Amino acid sequence: MSYANLSDMLAERGVSVNRSTIYRWFMEYAPALRKKLRRHQFIRADSSWQLDETYVKVKGKWHYLYQAINKQGETLDFYFSQKRNKNAAYQFLERCLRYYDVDTQPKTLNTDKHSSYAHALSRLKTEGRLRADVEQRQVKYLNNGIESDHVPIKKLVVSSGGFKIRKRAWSTIKGLESLRMLNKGQFDFWLRHDEGKTLVRERSAFMNRLFNVEVIYQ
Repeated sequence: MSYANLSDMLAERGVSVNRSTIYRWFMEYAPALRKKLRRHQFIRADSSWQLDETYVKVKGKWHYLYQAINKQGETLDFYFSQKRNKNAAYQFLERCLRYYDVDTQPKTLNTDKHSSYAHALSRLKTEGRLRADVEQRQVKYLNNGIESDHVPIKKLVVSSGGFKIRKRAWSTIKGLESLRMLNKGQFDFWLRHDEGKTLVRERSAFMNRLFNVEVIYQ
C-alpha cells in the first residue's frame, strides 16, 4: 500500500492524517525500529547463507540492496550501496558477520558469480574475521531462496512511489525489511501469545512494547 492508501484507511476509521505525515513518521521511526529489533534478533549457527543484491532506483540512478538469508529463509542483514563493487561486498559481509564468532559462522556462502564477493571473502579471512575453511559456492540454483526474497521488497519499493533521496531510501528500506522480518516470524519468540488467530495483533503489540507504548485491545 502507498502512504495515500494508509491515509484513506485511517480516514475511514475517523482519524485524519495527511499522507505526508505518515511518510515523515516512517522516516523517523523506521531506523529506530530496525535498531530495536536488532537487539531481539537471535544469533544462531547455520551451515549456509545465501547472499545476493538487487537493484533499487534513486532519482533515476541504480543503487544496490544487498541481502542475506539463512537456510530457513530468515533475513540475517541487509546493506544499501551506491555501487556494486568489492568495497560494497566487503562492507556488506562485514555487517553480516559482526555478531557471529567463528563457531557460529556458516561453513558455506552461496553467492552469484560477481568477483567482488571472492575479494571480500579473501580480505575478511586475512583479517581473521571469517573462518578460514568457509566455502564459496557460485551455483545459480542454490540462490533461488534469496532471488525469491527480492520480489516482495521490490513490490514494496514500487508501491511507496520510488525514491529521490538516498538517505530517505535507506531509511525506508530499513523499515520495510524490519517489518518483513517481523512478518516472517523471526521475533515470534518474544510474543506473549503466538496463536494463529491473534498473531497479527500480538506482533503489533510487540512493536508497541519496543517503543514503550501500551495499548489495550477491546
